[in-house]
Amino acid sequence: MTLAAGLPDPAQLFSIIKVVFGFGLVIFIHEFGHYLMARKNGVYVEKFAIGFDFFGAKLFTWYRGGTEYVIGAFPLGGYVKMKGQHDLPEDGVANHSEPDSFQAKSVWARTQIISAGVIANFLSAFVLCWLAFVIGYHSYPSEVGTLSFETLEAGLRPGDQIVEIDGKEVGSWEELVLAYATREPGAKVPVKVMRGGEAKRVELTVHRDPKLPINYPDFRGPVELRVGSYEVGSAADDAGIKPGDTLLSIDGHPIHTWSEFQSLIRHRPDQDIKVLVDRDGEQVELSAHTEARTSDQVPRFQLDIEPRHDAVIDFVEAGSPAAKAGIVPGDRIAAVGGKPVGSWYGAWKAATFDFPEFAPVAMTIERAGAPAFDVALTPGPIPDWGMPATALPALGIAGRPPEELVLGRVGPSLKDRLQIGDVVVSIKGEVNLGKDELGEAVTDEWGIEDPLWRTLLALQNKLVPHEAEVSTTDGVALAQLEVGKFEIAVERDGKRHTFDVMASAAPDPVKIGFLGVAPLQREELIRKGPIAAVGPSLKAPFRILKDFVDGIRAMAMQRASARMLAGPVGILQATYAYAEKSMGDLANFLALLSVNLAIVNFLPIPITDGGHFVFLMYEKVKGRRMDEELEARFQWAGLVFILMIFLFATFNDVGRIFGF
Repeated sequence: MTLAAGLPDPAQLFSIIKVVFGFGLVIFIHEFGHYLMARKNGVYVEKFAIGFDFFGAKLFTWYRGGTEYVIGAFPLGGYVKMKGQHDLPEDGVANHSEPDSFQAKSVWARTQIISAGVIANFLSAFVLCWLAFVIGYHSYPSEVGTLSFETLEAGLRPGDQIVEIDGKEVGSWEELVLAYATREPGAKVPVKVMRGGEAKRVELTVHRDPKLPINYPDFRGPVELRVGSYEVGSAADDAGIKPGDTLLSIDGHPIHTWSEFQSLIRHRPDQDIKVLVDRDGEQVELSAHTEARTSDQVPRFQLDIEPRHDAVIDFVEAGSPAAKAGIVPGDRIAAVGGKPVGSWYGAWKAATFDFPEFAPVAMTIERAGAPAFDVALTPGPIPDWGMPATALPALGIAGRPPEELVLGRVGPSLKDRLQIGDVVVSIKGEVNLGKDELGEAVTDEWGIEDPLWRTLLALQNKLVPHEAEVSTTDGVALAQLEVGKFEIAVERDGKRHTFDVMASAAPDPVKIGFLGVAPLQREELIRKGPIAAVGPSLKAPFRILKDFVDGIRAMAMQRASARMLAGPVGILQATYAYAEKSMGDLANFLALLSVNLAIVNFLPIPITDGGHFVFLMYEKVKGRRMDEELEARFQWAGLVFILMIFLFATFNDVGRIFGF
C-alpha cells in the first residue's frame, strides 16, 4: 500500500529503515572487530567502509585520525583496509618494513586481527539472541496440522506436538524441518510426540518430493481459525470480515477446525449466512452471501475417465463413526446411497455431495469371506486430514493414495484413444489465470509431468472454454457444445502416446460455497525475562552453528538442494519480512545472519578471513611466508570461486521471485 504521493506508507518506511540498520549493524560488528584489533596491535587503518564503494561510489565519507570512514553505495558488505595488507597482493610485493604495517606484525598479532571479525559476529549473536528473547519473537510450533495418509497410518494426529526426531530435540517448525531434512530419504525415523500431556513414539518414513529442494515432511503445520487474508471483492470482503478475525461459528454451528469451516461453507453455495467472529475480544455477527463456485475436486468440465483406485478402506480412526459401525481396514465401499461406486473418487464424491449436511451417509460394505452389509454413518467432528478425494475424515476412514494415475474406466467418447490400464504421465491445457488490471481474461498453457488424479481434476476446472460441434452418428451437426481442450500423454506397453482430448461441460456441475478467506499459520510468541533469557541466549548461537553444518552436510549428501542457497537479494527479502513482524523477530534473524556471516567468513577459502588464517598457519609452521606469487594465484582463485557462488545464489534469489 502506498500514499497518494507515491511514497511508502509509514509502516513500510519504518521496516525499510530497520532492514538498513539491522543489515548494516551485522556488517559493522564484523568490520569493527577487525578495526579494534588492528588498532590494538598498532596497525594503521587506512579505510573503514560499511558497504562497498566500487568505482568511488560513496554515500558519505569523512576523515578522523588519518583514517577514511566510508558509507559505500553498495550495501552488500564492508571492509577494513590496513596499511600493507592486500587481499590480492599488488605487483606481488607487500610492505613488511614500516612498523605500523599489517605485514610487519607477528603471526599471532595478524591472526588476532583476521579472526576478530568472526569472533565479534559470534559474540554479538549472544546479545541479539538475548534481545530477541526479552523483546519477544514469533516461532511456528513443531505441531502437526494437516497430514498425509502415510503419517496418519504411522500414528501422527493433528495437534500432536513433535518434541524429538531421531534423538534430536526440536522446539519449533524450523528445527523440525532441519532435523527431518538431514535424514536419508526412505529411512525410518523415530519421532517422539506429546498428545494430551502424554508422550507417544511413532516411526516415520522420510519423505522426498523431487519438486522440493529438501526432504520436507509430508505433513504441515497447524493453522488458526483466524483470518489471515481475504480475496478482494469476495463474499468475505463484502461482509466486512477482516484479517485477524477469529471464526467462531457459521449459522450457529460452532467451528473447531479449519476443515469444519470449509465443510460448512462448502454446503452453502449462493446462500445468506451468519458468520460469528471474535474481533479484538468482542463477538461480532456478520451477514454474508456466499458465492457458488465449481470445485477442483468436481470440476465444471468432465472427462469420461475414472482412476483405477478401488474403494478399499485402508485406515479406520479409533472411536470414529466408521469404527463404531464395525468397519475395519480391508473393507471395501461397494455403494454409497444405493449407487455402486467403482473407485475411491466415486465413493468420496457421492458421500460428500449426495447427502444433506450432517445427514447419515448410507454405504454398502463388502468384506472378504462375509456377506455385504449396509451401514449409515453420521458424520462426526472433522479433523484436519490433508487427503482430498481419498479420505472421509468426518466418517473416520481413508484409502491409501495411488502412486500413479492409472485409468480404471474409459468412456465411449475416448475409447478410440485411451485404454483401461493406461498410465497418465503428462497433462497440458490452456487454462484461465484470472484477470489482468484492465479486467481482461489471462490465459496460459499449463501442464505437469507425473500427475495424480487431483491434478487432472484441478486442470479440468480451469480449462479455457471453447465451442465444438456435437454430431450424430451420420455426421449431421446437432448442436454447439462448450468444451475444454487439453493434451494427455500416457504410457502403454512401455511406449508413450500423446492425444488431444476434449472435456465437455458438465450439464449440472456441482456448486460449492465460497467465502474467500485464508487462514493464518499458527505462531507462538517466545518471550523470557532478562535473567531467564541468559541461558537460552548462550546456547542459541551454537545451535545455529550446528544447524549450518547440518545443512551443508545435507547438501553434500544430496538430501538438500543447492537451490536453497540465498544471495543478497534473498537475505534482504528475509530481513524485511522479519522487520515487518517485530523488533524481536528482526533481532532473532540478525543473530542467525551474524553467525552465518561468521561461519562463511571463516571457511578456508582464499580471500576470506578463513583463507588468510590458513596462510598465517602455513607461515607459522614453515617459518616463512608462502611465495607471494603463489599466494596471489590462490587469492584470485578464491575470488573467482566466491563470485561464482555469489552469482549462483543471486540466480536462486531471482528464480524464487519469478518462479523458475
